[in-house]
Amino acid sequence: MAPKKKPTPKKKKKAAPRAKRLTHRKTPESPAVLEGIDRSGSHSTARELSWAEFDSVVQQLARELGKKFKPEAVVGVAHGGVFVGGALASALKAEFYPVRISRRSRDQGVSAAPGLSGVMPRALKGRRVVIVDDIAASGDTLELASELAKVAGAKRVATSALVCRPEGYAPDFFWQKSGVFFVFPWDYDLSTDQRFRALM
Repeated sequence: MAPKKKPTPKKKKKAAPRAKRLTHRKTPESPAVLEGIDRSGSHSTARELSWAEFDSVVQQLARELGKKFKPEAVVGVAHGGVFVGGALASALKAEFYPVRISRRSRDQGVSAAPGLSGVMPRALKGRRVVIVDDIAASGDTLELASELAKVAGAKRVATSALVCRPEGYAPDFFWQKSGVFFVFPWDYDLSTDQRFRALM
């Protein structure tokens, strides 16, 4: 009599992947740091800024900067500051330079918050420079960028943002001080725009 074959064990089914959790820093510099957020519907706790409103705000900031600071160069901190800085530079008829401030463990010799680093263009030497971002919360990015601009030889440096937080860093020039969560026009399609993918 032939020995009985042992039954082959059934393969366990793989568990379905868990849904991605929504995570963010406590005080995001920009809404774009959020992952997995649904931006398709209305936001009861958010303020959406249209391109038309953005243009109006930029013109207002440009008038104030033109009267009080007269910048010769505008530095836009990626990624939100690239949009704001580019628009401000155009309104001010000033040179525009996009830069990236990275969160790394290395420090490039400038006293700043741990993990932040970046490089400024040499063309800032001897110029009046305004450093621009969309939202200023902790101010780490704007402060580091300002220090780097001074190291690069900028004659004078000012900071600017569309929005700053009530108990956070206050730039020299801003449109609104608010704790409201802002969604800017570029927050929707930035990841699909090839022109800005390199700066993300």
